[in-house]
Amino acid sequence: MKKLLLIAFILCTTLQVVAQITIKGVIKEQDATVVAFAPVYITNTNTTVAYTETDDTGSYLITIPDTFISGTFTVSYFGFVTFTKEISIKNLPREINVILTPQQEQLDEVVIDVRQKAMIMKGDKTIFNIEAAGIGNGNNGLETIRLVPGIRLDKDENLVYRGSTNIQFMINGKKSMLTGDALREYIRSLKGSDIEYIEIIAQPSARYEAAGTAGIINIVLKKNRKAGLSGSVNTAAYYGEYFKSQQGGRLFYNDSLWTVTANGSYYNGQSVNHRHIKQTIAVEGGDKVIDQYNTWLPVTKSGSFNFAAERKINKNQVLSTEWQYYNDSSKETTRGYTNEYLNNILQNRVNLSQRFDAPEKRVAGNVFYNFTSDSTTTKLDIQANFARYSTRKNGFQHNDYADSIFMNLDGENKTTYTIANVQADFNQKLSKTINFEAGAKYAYVKMDYYNRYEANNTELLFIPDSLLINDFKYDEKLASGYVQASAEFGKWNIQAGLRAEYYRYTASSLVSAQFNKGEYTNLFPSLSFGYKYENNQYQFSYSRRIGRPDYLSLNPYYQYMDAYTLETGNPALKPQYYNSLQLSYVYKSMLSLSLYGYLYKDGFTQVIDYQRDQNYNITYNANAAKGSRFGFSASMPYKPTDWWTMQLSFDTYLQSENSDIENFSYSGTGFGYDVNFYQSADLKGDWKIVMSSFYTGRSTTPNGFSKATYDVSLSGKKSLLNKKLLIAAGCSNILKKSLYNHTTRVNNIATDWTNKWETRRFFVQLTYYFGSGKNKEVKATSLDEETNRM
Repeated sequence: MKKLLLIAFILCTTLQVVAQITIKGVIKEQDATVVAFAPVYITNTNTTVAYTETDDTGSYLITIPDTFISGTFTVSYFGFVTFTKEISIKNLPREINVILTPQQEQLDEVVIDVRQKAMIMKGDKTIFNIEAAGIGNGNNGLETIRLVPGIRLDKDENLVYRGSTNIQFMINGKKSMLTGDALREYIRSLKGSDIEYIEIIAQPSARYEAAGTAGIINIVLKKNRKAGLSGSVNTAAYYGEYFKSQQGGRLFYNDSLWTVTANGSYYNGQSVNHRHIKQTIAVEGGDKVIDQYNTWLPVTKSGSFNFAAERKINKNQVLSTEWQYYNDSSKETTRGYTNEYLNNILQNRVNLSQRFDAPEKRVAGNVFYNFTSDSTTTKLDIQANFARYSTRKNGFQHNDYADSIFMNLDGENKTTYTIANVQADFNQKLSKTINFEAGAKYAYVKMDYYNRYEANNTELLFIPDSLLINDFKYDEKLASGYVQASAEFGKWNIQAGLRAEYYRYTASSLVSAQFNKGEYTNLFPSLSFGYKYENNQYQFSYSRRIGRPDYLSLNPYYQYMDAYTLETGNPALKPQYYNSLQLSYVYKSMLSLSLYGYLYKDGFTQVIDYQRDQNYNITYNANAAKGSRFGFSASMPYKPTDWWTMQLSFDTYLQSENSDIENFSYSGTGFGYDVNFYQSADLKGDWKIVMSSFYTGRSTTPNGFSKATYDVSLSGKKSLLNKKLLIAAGCSNILKKSLYNHTTRVNNIATDWTNKWETRRFFVQLTYYFGSGKNKEVKATSLDEETNRM
């Protein structure tokens, strides 16, 4: 009887497997270029019975339900004629390869309801198709990306994901060498319609660097399908408390063999930061208050230039190079004062004035090679990257005390970084459903640091004369390798990988006679699996992550901040580790929900150690924190009408942390949340009005709290000259309520810190696009992990 039941079970299982019919194939253009993420679906009387998308090699595998009798096989992709083929169960082909034909003019509408296919989760990625979502046309790149669920802009229009601006950015799968303002303006210079899709990698797999928890955003641009010259020029003016301007341009040339790109920008402006630090200290005899007000006024002139060229050697091989030059000549002035009180009675006052020249130069470049087999089943990428950064800071700090006593501190600082790495990535498609990846990387970092102070009155310093000069040399070598495999089984997909790293560094200071070295080997596993059912998508992912100390943090340096604050390095600082998790859900490519978080130990904490005997603070980083941080995010777009778009996003977190470090011990929990609301209206005559607002509620941390902040921004823009000229104007942070405020309470010492930048800021921007065709970007320099720690 048992044998009969076993045979029956095997037969039933076999019949179910047999009943699961599949069709496979590859989608290409006429020039044999593969078409990635193209919708492939089968309909029967206007009902979609099966749906999938091609992967990044143009391959697809679509599963047909056992109830299928006949229908229409369709491949639909923007800019191409829709491919259709009638199929039936009687003569069902097991493989359909398609070559798409370009349309003479792009369609304004897509045949199927692509909005429901705009967002898919696959492996460690959430892929947002810009064309399918309908958010690219009429928007620049920055406006387009901010409409991707989970992403918003802060007061300075920097991209924020889950409350963090420390995001790694990639262009076409390679890390961008641009950062800060240069990166923002580069993205702004793009047309929204230039972007094919956005990949959000919240939980990077073993293929990527193991550093950081903020995630990766990969901007994939459409390939240029037309030969010729195109580009854009732009100019902008801003006014908050001071005037500033920015100009830039981008140039593209493309033919059958060459792709050449160049872009540059120039910025000239003055800004301001109002800083208030109030420290309340419980001392014998009452409360001591150190109340400090500073105004920081940087004047910046900066310029950057990028050049890249790609040569198609043959149909299987591509060679490219990219180089960047950046120059910044900043002048920083600080004015302020500090009052010291005991039981509300003024005890001392120190007036502060600082002025520093802080020029910076940067040169970076790479060479990149790619091989792709005819069948697109084998890929090999090899790249070498190089960068050199140099900064100089020269100036003085002047403190005026009571009774005509003063201290003048002249300072000189030189810092140089040299960074180089080589890496190789191999990808092999073992079958239509199974993919294998492997790679290796070797990186070298060298830092030379020199700092010198000269004081007219050393008795007023916190440190002995012998520490006024500091030299520091740092060398780091990092070798890593990874293996990773992914597979699809019907509605399920799974990805697993392992990254191994060997890290060795030496740090020395001849002046202070200190030498430090360390080495360690780490394993970083990653795992993700997803499930699709009709309009529902589920994804779970896990990865082990690392946070490495900044290079300078390992230096036993002393930096004189003001009359009551001294900053120092910590040669004993070690890496911090995270176990990071995420559970995500997407409904109809619209509602997006995520539960995410991480557990950590040896976490970096900025220690504020008040020296009671000498009446000043020492600040430094230490491996003091152990705890967890979990959050929940939700995003929902909504279109009340064809011309009105809304998006509401919400993010909240719960944190638990404790520290046992001497003079800075604490244990507690924290909670915070923020709400962002965006809406835009497309009006007649190519007018567009945009309003965005945010509210960040009062939040608590394990050792303090932050006050609530909120603000509203409003802008409008108009397209002219057949949409080649775009004029935009508006005002950001109209209510002037956007600021940073945090209060820390540890060991009977409360420190309240407020930073308020220029908030209400008016702007006018003009962008002119010329030429034809889409933009194809050359592979970017991959130095992001190393430069993040500078």
